[in-house]
Amino acid sequence: MPDPLDTVPLFVYGSLRPGGELWASIEPHVIEARPAIVPGRLVWHEGMQWPLLLAEAPYAETVRGELLQLRSGDAVNRIIVDEEIRYGYDVRWTTVRVDRDGEPADMPALVFVWARDDEIGPDIISGDFAEVWGSGTTPAT
Repeated sequence: MPDPLDTVPLFVYGSLRPGGELWASIEPHVIEARPAIVPGRLVWHEGMQWPLLLAEAPYAETVRGELLQLRSGDAVNRIIVDEEIRYGYDVRWTTVRVDRDGEPADMPALVFVWARDDEIGPDIISGDFAEVWGSGTTPAT
């Protein structure tokens, strides 16, 4: 794992993903992005504008996203706080699975999870927000 003072490993599954609404705010700080998965359940926020990752129960489902390696520093900290924490997400360390040279590998990373019981909307059944954002797909798919 890279020196924690140099990079911040962050698993993203919603608007911070490449191509997502907030990607431009974080892209200048990204050293590397690679597909990854985490255990959990992906649901819509009750306003159905962004996803929530539920990770409290032992879910059999997986959530697809990207593992970003970010340059550490105040700019990244502001993005994490301004775009995620202030909206109610918790930040936690978890294990994400990535493909490393054709083999699955587990890596530690920060992830934004929804630990509250409120504002939870319908499931995103595929577990992949990229499949439904901006597609006109109904939220229950």
